[in-house]
Amino acid sequence: MNPQQSDLQRALADLDARLGRITAEVGEVRAGLSALARQSGPAVGGQSPGESPAESPWRAGAPPQGTPHPVTPAPSGAPAPAGAPSQPVPAPARPGGPWRPPGQDDPAGRYGPPPAHPDRPAQLSDRPWQQADRPWRQPWDAAPRQSPRRRPRITAATVIAAIGGSVMLAGIAFLLVVAIQAGLFPPLARVVAAAVLAVVLVGLGLRLQSRHEPTADTPVNPGALALVGTGLAAAMLDVIASTTLYLWIPVPAAYMFVGGLALGGMALAGRWSSGLLACLVSAGTMLLAPLISTGVELPIFVAIVGIATAVLAAELGAAVRVVWSVLPGFLLAGYLSQAALHSRGEQIALIATALVFAAVGVGVAWYDTAHRRPALANAALVVVPTALPLALLPATHLLRPGWPVGLALAAAYLAVAVLAGRTGRDRSHVLLAAVTGFVGSALLLLTWVELGGRELTGFALTLSALAYVVAAGLWVRRWVDLVAVAASVIAVLVYAAVNRPHLALSDRLAVREFTYWDVVSSFAITALAVAVTWWARRRLPREATRVMMVGAVVALAAFSVMVVAAGVVIGDLTGVARNGFLAAHLVVTVLWICCAAWLVLTANPRIADARRLGFVLGSLALAKLLLLDLATLPGLFRVLSFIAVGAVMLAVAVRYRKETEPSGSGSPT
Repeated sequence: MNPQQSDLQRALADLDARLGRITAEVGEVRAGLSALARQSGPAVGGQSPGESPAESPWRAGAPPQGTPHPVTPAPSGAPAPAGAPSQPVPAPARPGGPWRPPGQDDPAGRYGPPPAHPDRPAQLSDRPWQQADRPWRQPWDAAPRQSPRRRPRITAATVIAAIGGSVMLAGIAFLLVVAIQAGLFPPLARVVAAAVLAVVLVGLGLRLQSRHEPTADTPVNPGALALVGTGLAAAMLDVIASTTLYLWIPVPAAYMFVGGLALGGMALAGRWSSGLLACLVSAGTMLLAPLISTGVELPIFVAIVGIATAVLAAELGAAVRVVWSVLPGFLLAGYLSQAALHSRGEQIALIATALVFAAVGVGVAWYDTAHRRPALANAALVVVPTALPLALLPATHLLRPGWPVGLALAAAYLAVAVLAGRTGRDRSHVLLAAVTGFVGSALLLLTWVELGGRELTGFALTLSALAYVVAAGLWVRRWVDLVAVAASVIAVLVYAAVNRPHLALSDRLAVREFTYWDVVSSFAITALAVAVTWWARRRLPREATRVMMVGAVVALAAFSVMVVAAGVVIGDLTGVARNGFLAAHLVVTVLWICCAAWLVLTANPRIADARRLGFVLGSLALAKLLLLDLATLPGLFRVLSFIAVGAVMLAVAVRYRKETEPSGSGSPT
């Protein structure tokens, strides 16, 4: 036999065996599917749990016992099977008439699914076999998914109600004021009439809302909002009038009454989710209260209403935040600017109100940022108007000197900024940290202004800028970078305006103007220049060389001014201030040329392009020698300056020639 034919036969035999195994596996899968279909038969026929197939042979594919088999007529020309009746036997009718659910005239539920209703399409509940085959499909009549809660839509009725309530509230305020001016009613009648009208308005509004059927667009009746808001604002105006005009209610009790009414109105606004009601109650009272009173109690009343609104209704929209933060903030700031016209007790009341109001603003902003999602950007911006009155506290006559108070307030806001920046990393926390950081920085700037003295103020500003630059280098935050840049620019401008470093070029002006404050301030500016250079190199690694050159020149120039100022001060102590000025300039020239020589000859890899920077400083030192020292320094100082510069430059030339000369060659490259 040919070996190739034997290999082919073996391959065919192996293929035949594999096909046999595949056929057997297909048969097993088919048998399994048939068994699965028989097991799913109870779900189709409605077999109760625990019923065996023998108890329900109808579902297993056989007719019930005692019931003849339903026979399908054989096709024409085909012989009937043996043992089968010659005529087809119809299937038995279902007892009890039409189909009923299992347990009603058909306990076993043997008769399968009901026919489709003629008037409607078949539902999945009528086809349990489809529901069993597709368990992931939900019934068509399932409850629809509820849509998220929407805010009430502003309609024409809402606008009309708001305008009507505002007009009525203005009329009540005019009633209290005009009646006094015209003498129409006695004081008791005015107060009682306003109180009765407020009660009637609130009662009508609540009754109208109780009969209202809420919908998705109008969950609250607009008329009820207008009536209740007008009534509550009228009640608070009535209390203010009874306290400030007629002195019938003690001021502390009036504060409590107004606060209670405001809290009740804001609680109702929160329950109804109505920013309109909150604005009617708060803004209506704040805008119309100045028509009744202009005393020192007015900003306190307004701040109480604002605090109540912030505590219970801050989440009802940006308009509510603006109302409760902006109006009291500006009113308190206006009264604090005139604090010297008030008594000691009134100043204490205003200061305490400003502190509590600012604390509430920071607390609400923190809560909005940490707990409410999504946190509105305006939630953090309420910090600015609530902190506006604090800017005037250091200038208050009662708090003189005011810089310790301002320093404490600035430290508090900066601490909140640091905590907010470290607590959360999302955009809301970053915004809160930025706002509180800017507010704290502004308070710190205003605090240094209250120190008294231009030199001390400039020195304090420079130290603050230095601290911000170091913080910006260690703590990477955009708002810290912005504050550091702004503080550095302000510090340099104030230093240039107050200390006037250009006086170091004139011996007459320097001897007359320079003091020890110029020494201290120039040293602080030098440290600031070094810190800014370090920070800028970290932020701008690609521009490290240029940053290093500019920073070195600025720092060396500020240090030179410090040396000149120190020479003038030391010379003044010895009685020869001009000689101190001349010696200081000699030291500055030698210092510049020595720094240039060190940079040219250094091999420190940490200083990028040190040799180029050395050449720049050497050129500046030579320019100073030829343009300034030659015209300013007298005989001996001029000689010493030229000799020192020449000696250093010769030493650099000799050393530089040796470093650049190739080994084994007698000529430089």
